[in-house]
Amino acid sequence: MGTDPFYEKLQEISWRRKLNRAEERELREWLTTHPEAQESLELETGLTEVLGKIPDVPVASNFTARVLQAVERDEKAEARAQKSQGNIWRRLPRWLPKVASATVVVIAGLLAYVHNSVVVKQQAAAQSVAGVPLPSPEILTNFDAIRIVSATPAPDEQLLALFQ
Repeated sequence: MGTDPFYEKLQEISWRRKLNRAEERELREWLTTHPEAQESLELETGLTEVLGKIPDVPVASNFTARVLQAVERDEKAEARAQKSQGNIWRRLPRWLPKVASATVVVIAGLLAYVHNSVVVKQQAAAQSVAGVPLPSPEILTNFDAIRIVSATPAPDEQLLALFQ
């Protein structure tokens, strides 16, 4: 039961020292109204007793300095990680810019090739048309007569049939 402040206070006291009679009596009274905490209390008490039997290990003289150095290293590493996360270009693989540049060069080469082939085809078509001889301008002098002849109505089939 980690939600009741009274229980938490007695639990923290039991971690540091053995409860006195008044505190034990208050705890028993509290347990009568909260029987679901009995199992948790027994587990905590057993764990506290086992931990109390473990002998204290002497701490190195530079223990505090080493802990503070470790904390500093962790903070610096975290700061570097946050800084590198902010710069997307640093997270990209080293080969990616080279591949991107090569891709641009290949695409530019393909576009130049396609453009060149289209230009060559257009030049070939222009040369083939240039080889066709043009009529002389004298043909155009009789253009009005040709136009009038072509504008005449079609022959009357019934009249032609009568002449035969």
